[in-house]
Amino acid sequence: MSGKIAISQSHHIHGTFGETFSSRDIYRFGLSIGVTIAKGPHRKIVVASDRRILNRTHVHLIIGGLQGADCDVIFLGCAPYPMLAYACRTLNTPHALMVTSAETDENTIGFRLTLDQHPVASFELKAAFEASCNAQFDAIAGNGRLTEIDIEPGYLRWLMHGTRPATDSFSVLWDAGNGATSDIVTSLAAMLPGRHVVINQGIEPTLTARNIEMAIRDLGDTVTNGGFDLGIGFSGDGVGLIMVDNLGEPIREGHRLHILSSRRGRQPIAGNGLLASRRKARSDIIKHALKIMQAITESGRSASALRMEADTRPMPLGKGSVHPMQPNGTMPCSPSIPHNKE
Repeated sequence: MSGKIAISQSHHIHGTFGETFSSRDIYRFGLSIGVTIAKGPHRKIVVASDRRILNRTHVHLIIGGLQGADCDVIFLGCAPYPMLAYACRTLNTPHALMVTSAETDENTIGFRLTLDQHPVASFELKAAFEASCNAQFDAIAGNGRLTEIDIEPGYLRWLMHGTRPATDSFSVLWDAGNGATSDIVTSLAAMLPGRHVVINQGIEPTLTARNIEMAIRDLGDTVTNGGFDLGIGFSGDGVGLIMVDNLGEPIREGHRLHILSSRRGRQPIAGNGLLASRRKARSDIIKHALKIMQAITESGRSASALRMEADTRPMPLGKGSVHPMQPNGTMPCSPSIPHNKE
């Protein structure tokens, strides 16, 4: 390892293959993770990769390291990070690893790691990788087993449960970004009522290193030109989400929470409910997008009308809520919440 490992705030590290990460480094990182897991009561780990050929090829190196450390590996193949989290819940496995470059440049490899149900912070992940390159490993039997499973049907059923749109006349443009959500989003589009079109769902190079605002503008232009009611786009690993309304304007995170809180029969966001809603949304961004779609169709109004309402009216905050304040001491119309980082 001679190059510099890059970190991001979304529990992710990445680097250039052949410069930052070598094949040996990747294998030894798998060994290091496996040794850590083997010390605990749960010696199984769920592993997946994104759609980049580089990651799909070298994920087997890290799997080899995990098996070499006597860990049992459940391999999902190519799958988005939310699907990986679903597999952990369904299979009662607290550890997960995704080999993904997210939205970084080509010829990079990256990693996301969850241990004991807690995502490992970027700086800790970086330190662990660097330590594994020169670590001394004791004698290991190397008896870890590899099991490949197809969890997509169950995941699709879970995504669709309770999120069906309220009308058959809604049209959505999905941008899979040639990333890990491609297969899932394509399957969803075939199951949902209404008009659904998926773009960038092939195996071409991932739409990497996209400027978020530029990606939003591109998605917005395609939505307005095609006459869609909503546009939804995902990052390469399925962690980041962008959304635009029927006018091509961005629907930010604050807008989305407002749309969800205004659903019929729903209680206002109270106390820590705002933070809880954000955490819940980020636990599975694909299902979150489906719930937004459902809420828009239930309202009988356009996505742009709901977005503009969120910009001009206070968010309905319940008893015990902490009201966000501007630096000048005034109350904003709605909380200023940045959208998810891609």
